[in-house]
Amino acid sequence: MRDAIDDLIDANGRVTTGELAKALGVSRQAAHRQLAAAVAAGRLRAEGQARARRYLPSTPRFRFDAAGLGEDRVLAHVRAALDAGFRSLSDAEDRLLSYVFTEMVNNAIEHAHGQHVHVSLEIRAESVELVVGDDGIGAFASVQNGRGLASPLEAAAEITKGKVTTLPRQHSGEGVFFSSKAVDHFELSANGFVLVVDNSIDDLTIRAAPEHPGTIVRLQFARPLVRSLQAVFAAWTDEYEFTRTRTVVKLFGLGRDFVSRSEARRILQGLDSFREIVVDFQGVAGIGQGFADEVFRVWALQHPTIRLVPTQMVDEVRFFVERAERARRAGSR
Repeated sequence: MRDAIDDLIDANGRVTTGELAKALGVSRQAAHRQLAAAVAAGRLRAEGQARARRYLPSTPRFRFDAAGLGEDRVLAHVRAALDAGFRSLSDAEDRLLSYVFTEMVNNAIEHAHGQHVHVSLEIRAESVELVVGDDGIGAFASVQNGRGLASPLEAAAEITKGKVTTLPRQHSGEGVFFSSKAVDHFELSANGFVLVVDNSIDDLTIRAAPEHPGTIVRLQFARPLVRSLQAVFAAWTDEYEFTRTRTVVKLFGLGRDFVSRSEARRILQGLDSFREIVVDFQGVAGIGQGFADEVFRVWALQHPTIRLVPTQMVDEVRFFVERAERARRAGSR
């Protein structure tokens, strides 16, 4: 319910009882109760009476024309408007916020193909929450079109690999990856899906979400920081080069089993620029011989300098992975 309220506000600047009821398929009474609770909690404020009542965010929001916009100018504007909040940040917190702020705003300016960028920032004593949105084509549709993928869902999974960009000459594609690892909670919502990275439980998932124009990014981190920006980069880089990544197998399929070589090739696409790849099988009930052979023998033999690290395997998965690895070792002699 909170996600739906936030999506509608980010898309329209406000939400009404009727809009929320329609988005969630619930009664107006149920929608009104949730909105009233948000007002009581201080998240929203209400304007108007009866059916004309609308709900607006209590946190300051900033809206910019995308044409000719620079992310440094946006940060300077918001920093000046929220001076007291920024001055309360530690140096490490300020560096982290400035990094994710400029990365997400830059994406909205240069990749969205929209007309406007909006920003909402709340700096509290216990946490910082940032929302960046646009009215463009949607991040997943952009990646889908740029990389010739089958669906926005496939594009959402592709983004999790890192180094994914539709403008390779201007961008490394690392901004979303490192921003999602640096904060406690990260959401990228577009084209009917939301990519969620919850670092508090080391989980990454994609789920359906209410449709809204453009892209909305929400991220949050607790104060004081549990990880510094420098530590995040150190975990995924060697000598300042982005060399390690993690591919979560469950994101690339509709079920819990992966059996085909084509599924394997889709997961591995674009990963040959890394030196180490963690292949995470969390939530995967089983894999087929062809899938395991394609990843851990065929692809591994073709890329002998890249280390594959399978993790979180149930016994059924481990059997085929170890079988393929034995065949690879025998073939490389």
